[in-house]
Amino acid sequence: MKSLVKRKKIKDHQVTEYDFLICPNCGETEVGKYCPNCGQSNKDFNKPIKEILGDLLDSINLDIRLLNTLIPFFIKPGFLTEEYFKGKRKRYVPPVRMYMIFSILFFFLVQYTTSDDIKNEFVGINIIENADSTENKSKTTTKNPAKRINGDSSQPDSSITPENLDRQKLERIKKETLNDTLATSWEKQLVIGGFNAAERKHVFFDRFLNTLSYVLFLLMPVFALILAMILWKSRLLYVKHLIFSINFHSFIFGYSSLLIVLIKLLPETISNFIVYLWWGIPIYLLFGIRRFYNRTYTRAFLKTLGSLTLYSFIISIVLIVILAITAKGFYDI
Repeated sequence: MKSLVKRKKIKDHQVTEYDFLICPNCGETEVGKYCPNCGQSNKDFNKPIKEILGDLLDSINLDIRLLNTLIPFFIKPGFLTEEYFKGKRKRYVPPVRMYMIFSILFFFLVQYTTSDDIKNEFVGINIIENADSTENKSKTTTKNPAKRINGDSSQPDSSITPENLDRQKLERIKKETLNDTLATSWEKQLVIGGFNAAERKHVFFDRFLNTLSYVLFLLMPVFALILAMILWKSRLLYVKHLIFSINFHSFIFGYSSLLIVLIKLLPETISNFIVYLWWGIPIYLLFGIRRFYNRTYTRAFLKTLGSLTLYSFIISIVLIVILAITAKGFYDI
């Protein structure tokens, strides 16, 4: 009878004979898979090899769930959100974890695959990036001063370069900005910070991406609120709109990462047509709204158009603010 009680106790707490009935970390009794007091996992590794192999299979469960998630994630818009609220969550990767995976992948690819030309155009001002090149040109000129000594005016003074002129013009603009009595302190910091950022394009681009990654995470609840407003007749709880928003943003990052890889791998003649594939994002949202919110194609199209228009307007404002704040941070550099 005693052994039956012991086995039943083990079964109720979902532990095996190799796990602890008393937490070795804090001494808490009534321990299940995890200690209710300190949270430590209730695992004893002094066990047969077959038990350790079983734990190893459990540890790669995420890989199996990822495989189960990817196919419906990309080809069945709204399906994972439906499954989530049906309670079928164990077989799929959680929405927030999917967002983290694809967002990290996206920003990594943008950071390390974006060409220097795009980064330079992103700042918008072409200023000498490396002053050493100017110094090298000046040294080359001084090595042969014969023409200047002989008074040969037919050859221009090569020590005066476009880079020197740009830098002198830049310093003059900075000085005039500081002396402008009509400009506010914030405006002066923004203008001078913008010029300093233009001289450090890559650093500015990195800071901008870093800030953008956090801001986009905070914008997911905003998009969920837009869905709740536009689809108010569905009378769904806000949390359902939020999970749908998280899955949609995860798709944006995952799909964009795939396109970036294709652009880099395929020949330029083919990659030029990949720009049309960006239409896959609004199309994905259309089918997602139709499935999850149970709308007709016409209504889903109108809801998609309205939500993306409003969301694009908000993102545009946010991007301008991020650019201004990031540039202002270069004021003291």
